Amino acid sequence: MANIIIIYYSATGHTEKLARAVYEGAVSIEGVNVVLKRVENAKVDELLNADAIVFGSPSYFRLPSWQLKKFIDESIDVYEKLEGKIGGAICTAGSRIGAEKCLQALKDVIEEHGMLFVEDGAWAIEDPDDDSLRKAREYGRKIALKILKK
Repeated sequence: MANIIIIYYSATGHTEKLARAVYEGAVSIEGVNVVLKRVENAKVDELLNADAIVFGSPSYFRLPSWQLKKFIDESIDVYEKLEGKIGGAICTAGSRIGAEKCLQALKDVIEEHGMLFVEDGAWAIEDPDDDSLRKAREYGRKIALKILKK
């Protein structure tokens, strides 16, 4: 069974909605186990057991939240141990540019760890609408299918 972990921070519930949609899409693919965790409940060593890792955050000044960034900084403990895994990112923001810049920051982290980033990530402006949630579910499915093809 392939394993995906989605680690996210959400202050208002917007990013949590997007993360749940990614979860729904990923679990719709047979042969994939998906864990959804708020960053405050996640442990860095859990990354080692995952075939795919998705980070989710609201955008603050075009960057991920400090809560997720702290977790990412602590992931130095598993540096060079995540190479070849699949990575993904989701963001919510007040503007498109805020979401895109936040996604780019998360993509940079994923690539620094030697992971393979899936497409462009998924994002929403403020509270995710039906279209954003649909795209997030599709993103979850794509990540699940990608790890099954490895």
